[in-house]
Amino acid sequence: MAQPFPTKPRRSPPPHVSREMGKLLAALASKSGAMDPRLAADWHEIAGGEIARLCRPVRLKSAGRARSLEVAVANGSAAMQLQYRQAELIERVNRVLGKGTVTRLLIRQTGAAGAKASSGPTYSRPVMPPSLASRDRTVPAAAPSAGLQDALSRMRALIAAREGDPDGGNR
Repeated sequence: MAQPFPTKPRRSPPPHVSREMGKLLAALASKSGAMDPRLAADWHEIAGGEIARLCRPVRLKSAGRARSLEVAVANGSAAMQLQYRQAELIERVNRVLGKGTVTRLLIRQTGAAGAKASSGPTYSRPVMPPSLASRDRTVPAAAPSAGLQDALSRMRALIAAREGDPDGGNR
């Protein structure tokens, strides 16, 4: 009977491309100053629900010793709310990326399409500066003017007339 001849051990399979690409892209992002992958992936948990609905991270910028986090917001209201809460956001980001990683916050208004961080409203409640938040007074809503009421009633009449038109108002 013939003796079995020795063979080489079985080769290990190649690494998964996604795992290796993730490591490579994270290294490139940190070298180029682009967005830190942890920040982009876990933005909702890092920033918190209210702040994450207001903005999304764009990139980290360096200028000397100062490192800035650039965020995109949809409108001026969201930018103002974020301005009041910037110290809280910087503290939360530094807790994840390391102390002193971000020293400033740059807020860019990009419109609704550029600031989509999640589905839902762009803001949840108005945020007041601490000096005004301590005063508990409410501002009464302004009554609509007679001119506005007249314009709205004319618009309603035009819409009602077009809905009854078989052409839909196109002639």
